Amino acid sequence: MKSSLTILLFAIAITTYGQTIMTQTTTTRTPTNNGININMNVSDGMNINMNMGNNQQQTTTTQTTIINNSPVVAAVVYVSGYNGEIGCTPPLSRQRIDEMVNSVNNQSFSDDKQRVSKQIIRSNCMTVDQLVEILNQFSFDDGKLETAKFAYDYIYDVENYFKVFNVFSFSSSGEELEEYINGRN
Repeated sequence: MKSSLTILLFAIAITTYGQTIMTQTTTTRTPTNNGININMNVSDGMNINMNMGNNQQQTTTTQTTIINNSPVVAAVVYVSGYNGEIGCTPPLSRQRIDEMVNSVNNQSFSDDKQRVSKQIIRSNCMTVDQLVEILNQFSFDDGKLETAKFAYDYIYDVENYFKVFNVFSFSSSGEELEEYINGRN
């Protein structure tokens, strides 16, 4: 009777730099009997039993390697813990926003601050926190309010826009901003 025994020795999968490499080794052993059996009976009660042959084991090893070159896509986090709606991408780097805040701060009059702020906002994407930094360069609510309205379309973390309400000195400015946003949606 012949039987076959299959043993899975190891399977290993490694993912590095976008490549999945899987190696699997399978060993199959099949026992065989190629022997010769001789039985002799001699009439005087003598029996001769002779077994000649060999038991062999056949081993087959198969090794399979699979390489999958799928690209690695890393999630980029611009605002830690933010999972809400994204308005634009990517927001400004820390160095760029610092330069832009300085440009706004260097303007003497509110109208000039507003003009420079709008130019910066128009050509960039920013987070709400970055916008708040710019808005804090204004002394009066009117410049903050007009700039905050203008900036709404250029914000990365739209669902954090509620933070802008904290920059106003008067609640009426926050109410006007809220009406503006609600009128857009």
